[in-house]
Amino acid sequence: MNENRKAPAPPRRKRRRRPGKFRRALHALSRAVLLLLLTAAAIVMMTIFFKVNTISVEGAEKYSVEEITNALDISKGDNLYLWNKMKVQEHLLEKLPYLDSVRIRRHLPDALVLTVTECHAAAAVKAEDGSYYYISSTGKILEQSTSDGGLAVVTGLEGAQMQTGEEIAPQTDAAVSAYLEIMQALGEQQMADDLQFINLQELTDVRIGCGGRFDLRIGAVDSDLSYRIRFAQTVMSERLSPSDIGRLYWDDEGRMHFVPETAEEVARSGSVSGAADAMNTIAQNPDGENGLTDSQKNNAQTSTNSSTTDSSDTTDSTDTSDSTDTSSDDTTYYDDSSYDDSSYDDSGDYSYDDSYDDSYDDSDYSDESDYSE
Repeated sequence: MNENRKAPAPPRRKRRRRPGKFRRALHALSRAVLLLLLTAAAIVMMTIFFKVNTISVEGAEKYSVEEITNALDISKGDNLYLWNKMKVQEHLLEKLPYLDSVRIRRHLPDALVLTVTECHAAAAVKAEDGSYYYISSTGKILEQSTSDGGLAVVTGLEGAQMQTGEEIAPQTDAAVSAYLEIMQALGEQQMADDLQFINLQELTDVRIGCGGRFDLRIGAVDSDLSYRIRFAQTVMSERLSPSDIGRLYWDDEGRMHFVPETAEEVARSGSVSGAADAMNTIAQNPDGENGLTDSQKNNAQTSTNSSTTDSSDTTDSTDTSDSTDTSSDDTTYYDDSSYDDSSYDDSGDYSYDDSYDDSYDDSDYSDESDYSE
């Protein structure tokens, strides 16, 4: 009898009231205030408890600890954290040019430790006013001085921009790039300490003075630079005697020649240009054969003819008293023995074929009796 009765409607769910804009703003403000209070508390704690009390320096030789700490933008009593580490490091590198790198570490609760590496002056470049700029092997300008300081002098970089504390940009000058490549190659062969000069006045006739004894003429700075310096180092240390002084160069066939000269002539090569050198008839390799001018070839031929007819003359030509006077007999020095690149083992063995020592090409050697074994 209750079939026609309608079922009761389900109860309505109560809609949860969302917080209004005011309450949301209040919550956000509360969070901001809490964060601000925490930050302020942290700053107060750092200010009170983390102050610099000790500054130590490791790795310094050129500069004293006092010089470095005085140049630092941080002093005792400053906060240990409230400064930019990168900016402090950059400022220190600019103020003390001999510093190559700086690492700053914080040691709680109150110490700073600076670990530095220093640059070393590798060469000097003469400025227009007669002063000298000392530069590192990587091209950083370290200081300006009134003298070269006994450093190897580099000619050909006079046009480069020099600013103490900065590096010469390689892209500004081809000579700068050549200098950097040469210094890297010399460093690989541990020859940088023996460097006497680098002549970059003509980039197709680059010259390197080594140990006050050798004028190494490497030609142009190209992909063969490392090989040529490595090969020259082997010849100088293993094939030449400690008393030998002179010029090393390559001919057009890739052979190395040694030409005895005086120490004064070797030093002179570091200051004159290739053009000036040619005017004085001692060009590096004018015809790709023996490094002789026409007049020197004529003299060489005359001396060779006389030596074949009079054995006593050949004996006199080996007199060691003439070994330092190139003006007495050009043929004794300009047609010295050649080193064949094929005898050089590029794998690092640096071995030479001894049979080559006794088999000189007569067409390339003017007075074989002078150097017979």
